[in-house]
Amino acid sequence: MDATAQPDYMNERVFERNRLPPRAYFLPSQTLSLSGRWKFHFATSPLEPDPSSDDTEAWSPIDVPGHWQLQGWGHPHYTNFNYPFPCNPPFVPSENPTGVYETKFAIPDQWVEVDGGLDYRLRFEGVDSAFHFLVNGVEIGYSQGSRNAAEFDISHVLQYGEGKVNTLRLKVYQWSDGSYIEDQDMWFLSGIFRDVYLVGFPRKGRVEDYFVRTALDERFENAVLEVDLSYQIKSALSVTLNLVGSDGHTITPTKTCRLNPSSNARHCAMEVTNPLKWTAEEPHLYHLHISLSSDGQVLQEIIQQVGFRSVDIKDGLLRVNGVPISIRGVNRHDHHPRFGRAVPLEFIKRDLILMKQHNINALRTSHYPNDPRLVQFANELGLYVMDEADLECHGAGIDAASVPSDKPSWKEAYLARMQQLVHRDKNNPCIIMWSLGNESYYGKNHQVMYAWSKSFDTTRPVHYESDHRFFASDICSYMYTGVSDLARLATEDGDEYEKPILLQEYAHSMGNGPGALKEYMETFRKYRRLQGGFVWEWANHGLLKKRHDGMGQSFFAYGGDFGDEPNDKNFVMDGLCDSEHNPGPGLIELKAAYTPLEITKKDNNIHVRNLYDSERIFDVDCVWSITRFQPDGMVFNLSSGRHEINAALGKQPWDGAIVRPFDEKTFPFDLTQPETWLKVSLRRRIATGWAEADHEIARAHFRVDVSSVSTQLPLVERLQNPDLQTDGRSLRVSTPTFMLEFDQINGEVTRWRRKGLDMIHGNGPHLTFWRAPTDNDKGGQAGDWQSHRVNALLQSIRSVVHYINDAGALEIRVESYIAPAIFAWGFDTTTTYIIHSDGKLLIHVKTFPKGPVPGTLPRVGLEMTLSRDQRYAEWFGLGPGQTYRDMKQAGQIGVWKRTVDEMTYMYDMPQENGNRTETRWVKVTDERGIGLRAVLQRNDDTSTRPSTSEGATERPTSPLHRWSFVDQAPLGNTNRTGFDFALSRYTAADLDQAQHPYELKGTNGVIFRIDDDHHGLGSASCGPDVLDQHQLKTKRFDFTVSLEPIGV
Repeated sequence: MDATAQPDYMNERVFERNRLPPRAYFLPSQTLSLSGRWKFHFATSPLEPDPSSDDTEAWSPIDVPGHWQLQGWGHPHYTNFNYPFPCNPPFVPSENPTGVYETKFAIPDQWVEVDGGLDYRLRFEGVDSAFHFLVNGVEIGYSQGSRNAAEFDISHVLQYGEGKVNTLRLKVYQWSDGSYIEDQDMWFLSGIFRDVYLVGFPRKGRVEDYFVRTALDERFENAVLEVDLSYQIKSALSVTLNLVGSDGHTITPTKTCRLNPSSNARHCAMEVTNPLKWTAEEPHLYHLHISLSSDGQVLQEIIQQVGFRSVDIKDGLLRVNGVPISIRGVNRHDHHPRFGRAVPLEFIKRDLILMKQHNINALRTSHYPNDPRLVQFANELGLYVMDEADLECHGAGIDAASVPSDKPSWKEAYLARMQQLVHRDKNNPCIIMWSLGNESYYGKNHQVMYAWSKSFDTTRPVHYESDHRFFASDICSYMYTGVSDLARLATEDGDEYEKPILLQEYAHSMGNGPGALKEYMETFRKYRRLQGGFVWEWANHGLLKKRHDGMGQSFFAYGGDFGDEPNDKNFVMDGLCDSEHNPGPGLIELKAAYTPLEITKKDNNIHVRNLYDSERIFDVDCVWSITRFQPDGMVFNLSSGRHEINAALGKQPWDGAIVRPFDEKTFPFDLTQPETWLKVSLRRRIATGWAEADHEIARAHFRVDVSSVSTQLPLVERLQNPDLQTDGRSLRVSTPTFMLEFDQINGEVTRWRRKGLDMIHGNGPHLTFWRAPTDNDKGGQAGDWQSHRVNALLQSIRSVVHYINDAGALEIRVESYIAPAIFAWGFDTTTTYIIHSDGKLLIHVKTFPKGPVPGTLPRVGLEMTLSRDQRYAEWFGLGPGQTYRDMKQAGQIGVWKRTVDEMTYMYDMPQENGNRTETRWVKVTDERGIGLRAVLQRNDDTSTRPSTSEGATERPTSPLHRWSFVDQAPLGNTNRTGFDFALSRYTAADLDQAQHPYELKGTNGVIFRIDDDHHGLGSASCGPDVLDQHQLKTKRFDFTVSLEPIGV
């Protein structure tokens, strides 16, 4: 390339100098890692003079791989898509932080002794964003393309022999013209962040590159293993191909091909009879040994993983080995909380193992080639990969004239990034499609990338979402499409349309959520061409940062925490896992939604339907139990069993495996007793490379009793010899065993004691509607809630009366109007407190909206403060983790016990959390068992028996079950089962005001919330709002809460 007046790092036509052509990823036997401790000099501009090697004052130590911002120079900077510099491509600011790296290395003696000698190269797996480098003072080359490998021949400048040392120096630029097309949603971090290698190739001859393809016949049975070799040799040599199975034995006769020095390419092929096929479900791998020899001497040996599989699109369906597949995927960035994108190998493998354990079968390398070893792990573990080019120019959209995608001067840079991706990863069976990049609009340069990819690799489709007419994409790809729109897309082009539909991103997992995963999966499974998608995203990107409080404690930082301006705050905290990549509530929910085995019950039988792509399921056990849950918390295990499932399962519900846990003629249990449940778990019988034996794949539960009653409110009991006193403001009722005080001005309980022990601490039970907005609320309904001032409601007491009712209990009836300042909307509310024997308290709430009310509400229920010692929770309902009305697939029915601190899940941006839904009763006690038992009943229910939507499908005809009571929610309340509750040491205001968990001060007690209903979560932080059926509409509410002292 011709030099110009512009420096290389501000010239879009110059993206490499002397860089060798890209090749398949492999490291030869002569490989020396240069990673470790290097010398480093930091400058604020590339124009500052570079230090001399012996200027000790100018250098500091730095770890390679790593980012300089995470080792004391500069600071991380986060934006979603805005450039942190002026948008004026290809130019970058003069204040362009620059790192000069230096290290020394010697050629190993045994390398020097190789017959015929070696040619030496330096291989950089990843440097952000561009660099020049020298060896022994001689300038070698230049490269940009941060997440792509760069390899250079340095043979001509090396020093060999005893005592000879070579000096390698890199000059790395934080910003380059390449930064305009590396505008991915992540931290801007600079430096040598992947490994650096010195590699040696025999001069006598070497395989430079190879392309392995597995061509299956029309029946997807037998195969031809095709290997295209690129080589450099000085005389005629032979190459042998030896295919080895997992047992170490050769499975086909060795193939020998002669190589001619007059050429540099050779096609070799081997017929393979009925090899085991590779899929994400059964990732059978072979190893191909490619050996280059000269007169019996092996010059070079390469070992490549091989999976026999085909990928095609037919009848509008993406297929692997002729079978349409379902993508249960996630988007994954390279990220580590301490090292940024310099991710340790074991951390990468742990990510992929966690994915497999949570029923994920695919990942998208958003939005660049990940560490090259990731795809090798995916080959072994079984994950489909959408491999994406290092390309995004989202921020250029601020000025349409700045977008590079349609500019001829950027064409070669775009094409090079695609070629780097494809050549590096082309031999991996896990990669089932290439992606041209992300959010780079659409232009002629994408068409060039697409055309080259299709001509070079005919075995894989190509994907690109931003081409909305799909000229450069074999997939109809969309982002954050809502469920109803997804159904429309599936049908508007007709069922015969030739391209499948995928969501490259959906279910944005920022903060508490995502909701509606169940509905997404139901929609995917309903329409033929909907083949799934990739949830955004795998993990939060928090970076550990020490607080400036002298305590030495750290927190997970997001945009703005490093003084980085402009920034997009916590938009980088949008993962299913936390910043340490531990599973969060979102991932737990996703595992349930992504279940590959569907469990239903028909009559007395458990049906297991196969949702895997394969029709073979082996080594799965069905573990079941029948359990009765008593109102007092006692749990009786009535029966249990374990059955093997070894069957070729079909794709329809009636094709599934059948397990019979009981027979109605001999069933020995009294089914008139309420809350008798059948619980089912499907587990792997043997260990795999990603899970221990007995790993749970799927679970479900079904209520099997015929009782129409669930948890009932206690009967009202007559007060015994009450002492009733009032002073105008305070109303006090007492008996020998309890005392309760009521503030008649503010209309609430102020003190409540049982046998001398306080039942509340601070605020008594009162009606509230607010929750601390989630990240998804902020993109959805929170604006409407806040504009209506739902977070600042005031109560106006209209009247307070008290009397002894016909049952002999004290009733206090409060008429009030609850409304915000400024506006003319609110709730006419009647709250009736019924105090009966032993201090039991019933609170009946009837509230009617009036005026121009908000369309939805965050929640509705009673809130009170308990003593901080009441830190133990026990409840019967869904658990053990948090659940919400549109995020409860992972919930299990049971009696659960947790501490208050365990009831909360602290997000990096504090927000609503810790709710439990479908609850029948809850107890909150101190360590002695003293506290409260709470139950909520809706007074508008047509049945007092809460039901669950989990698991029920077809209605059986067996008289054993009266399904109209058992498995149907009450008429008009199809989305409301049981009640919701939460426990926390933080008020909604605490959570709303804090920006990080360490800023939370908490209360001196425990906030106890008992909710009649609760708004869903959705994924509106970047996507659709809460589905209509999961929204809490503003309407009339009528419910009763029972609070009963226990343990005293």
